[in-house]
Amino acid sequence: MQTFFISSMHSLKYFLPAALLVTLLTSCAPQYFSPVSGDAFTRRDLQALSGRELWHGFVFNGEKVGFARLKIEPEAGGQSYTLFSEASLRIRFLGMGKSVSIRGEDRVAPDLSLLSFRYEQTIDEKTLALEGGIRNGLLSVVQRSGNEVKTSETKISSPLYPSSGINLYPVLRGMKTGADYAYPVYDPQTQSIVDVAQSVVAFEESRRLGIEPSFKLETRMSGHVAESWINLQGETVFERGMGGVLITFKESERGAKSFLAEASMGKKDLIYDFSLIRTDTPITCPRKADFLEAIVEVPEKTLSPLQSPHQHISPQQQDKETAWIYRIHKIAPDVPDAPRQALNAKDRFLFLAPFHHIESDHPEILEAARKAVAGAQTTRGKVERLTSWVANEIKDEPVDSFSALEVLHNRKGECQAHTMLYTAMARALGIPTRLAGGIVYMEGMGFLYHAWAESFVDDWLPVDATFNQVPVDATHIKLVEGPDWISLLPMGSVIGHIRIRNIRFH
Repeated sequence: MQTFFISSMHSLKYFLPAALLVTLLTSCAPQYFSPVSGDAFTRRDLQALSGRELWHGFVFNGEKVGFARLKIEPEAGGQSYTLFSEASLRIRFLGMGKSVSIRGEDRVAPDLSLLSFRYEQTIDEKTLALEGGIRNGLLSVVQRSGNEVKTSETKISSPLYPSSGINLYPVLRGMKTGADYAYPVYDPQTQSIVDVAQSVVAFEESRRLGIEPSFKLETRMSGHVAESWINLQGETVFERGMGGVLITFKESERGAKSFLAEASMGKKDLIYDFSLIRTDTPITCPRKADFLEAIVEVPEKTLSPLQSPHQHISPQQQDKETAWIYRIHKIAPDVPDAPRQALNAKDRFLFLAPFHHIESDHPEILEAARKAVAGAQTTRGKVERLTSWVANEIKDEPVDSFSALEVLHNRKGECQAHTMLYTAMARALGIPTRLAGGIVYMEGMGFLYHAWAESFVDDWLPVDATFNQVPVDATHIKLVEGPDWISLLPMGSVIGHIRIRNIRFH
């Protein structure tokens, strides 16, 4: 979960029970709010907001899973400020407890523009640390993970802002209904510069819940939309993300931290329960499926369908949601007299390029790739050997990895680890490769969210280095694609909101 969902301001007089917030925000929020008349306007500066420590609780899919803290401290002379942020989450996934802690220090100018930062994220016992700053139009970042140290420099043409201050930006610029904001932030989660767009869509209150008149702010970032309610003092009252599945609400320090004891006793596998897509028709032997036809219902205005030689999609209109008929072939049907596909120079460069998480230019990646495909004479042969090597060498375990190089060293990880390493190795060999995200059927369960790759071999060839498949079986339903992990983030907007029915397969 990103700092996109945990930024906030000042303390709240009313501590709302988590269960009530979930009921409110996952179903009928508009019924609990009413518009407030008048030309409301508020503007605050960092000096007025300094010295306060703010605590929030996280609720995910109806269960409290963590807390967040934010504090703003001025430096001597008032020429800069430091935003201290912290978040802690505990959750169960596939029967295992997962712990995530995030700490950040963002040094900013009085206008909130970023000067320097320190960031540390620990998942279970694995830590990623970032340190960087901006000078003379250059963003410099040092990344440390285990024994690995990487540096990067990026030219910037306009001020950057910290992701921890996303809800501060409108407050400092002045908030009124109808106002819009757009600006770039440095996102340490993806180690990239991303665009943020915000709109103040209403000024409203909820007397039933004891919520004072507040601005309703919509924030769009990396394919996600969050709603925040910010009062006239510049305080974020609460937030709603992922269609109401993720809730952030203000509470005391004691209340925020109380989840630690509760989480240690929790038995619900929240991520699995939330993301699993159950179907009326079970699919037997899914890894052998050659064809799948199904109606897939997705929320309106989220993801556009992705056509490919392996995946044909046609629309079927519904009342509130768009349903799509997916027909997926493991082997793409022959198209008589179809011209041979080719990548243009721009796409070839993009899908061969290294990224922070995909170090295709690292000597160790190249050496491992060459050894894995030794003896292969064709591009297709290299893809098959590389897929088999990753599937056999990387143990499938529910552990997180920060980069392909780390996966190569640790030799274990989930589907994203297999996909990162395969993609890096394929690109190192000069094979254009992109990431794909979507859902795949798991026998005895249903559809689960999954990542795989596609390599260009006369056309895009789906490759699954987790299941050792070239091409992938027909239960792989692709929802998003792109050169790196940022491209897959929009998939988060539909998790928990997809339904699948009328399945046929063979």
